[in-house]
Amino acid sequence: MKHNNGYKMMTFSNFVKNGIMLLLASMLLASCGEADSDASSKTADAATTKDNTEVSGATDDADKVGAYGDLIYGDPDAPIEIIEYASLTCPHCANFALTQLPQLKEKYIDTGKVKLVYRNFLMNNVDLAASTVARCRTPEFAKKMHNILFRTQRQWAAGGDPAGAIAAIARKAGMSRVEFDRCLQNRDMQLHLTKMTKTGSTKYKVNATPTIFVDGDKLDIPSFEKIEEALADILD
Repeated sequence: MKHNNGYKMMTFSNFVKNGIMLLLASMLLASCGEADSDASSKTADAATTKDNTEVSGATDDADKVGAYGDLIYGDPDAPIEIIEYASLTCPHCANFALTQLPQLKEKYIDTGKVKLVYRNFLMNNVDLAASTVARCRTPEFAKKMHNILFRTQRQWAAGGDPAGAIAAIARKAGMSRVEFDRCLQNRDMQLHLTKMTKTGSTKYKVNATPTIFVDGDKLDIPSFEKIEEALADILD
């Protein structure tokens, strides 16, 4: 199928055949909501590194178009850093984004006490497709798309035509089908997100989503209550 301008529409099956999936399949051992049984549940350097490019996989991406690197919610200079590794296809991540994050935002992020650093942790090819498209433009557009994709997760993540469903959602956010197809083929972003996932998995022992670090400590349970408990110890 071709658009009027001659641009060939990429089918989801072609996307799956992309070589990036071989890289993804070779590294992912995680599952949504799986508990971390590793004794190293606290990794102080995971959330407080001085080298964000190493953590997020943002190396050499400064000159590329798209939302590369960490997505920052709140004041970048806030004294306390919370890092979230999440998958767009994970129901637990959607629940956190829709029920826990608003509380965190109102009480701590919007007041300048805390910044939230969001990092993608890919779980499957549908997740890779959605994440690649969401980050196609600016960080603000990526945040908007993440919110919409979490709210509509049941409609696109498990359906028979995920690419079509994601394209429809992107269209409502102002992205044409032509742009969507081009974004879906962005190999630089695919590699970037794969590297971000690999870094989270191998260096920071992330093996479940969502995984939350509060000022360097990995939480056993990613909930607002547990985050608030951790923040209370720091703020006191």
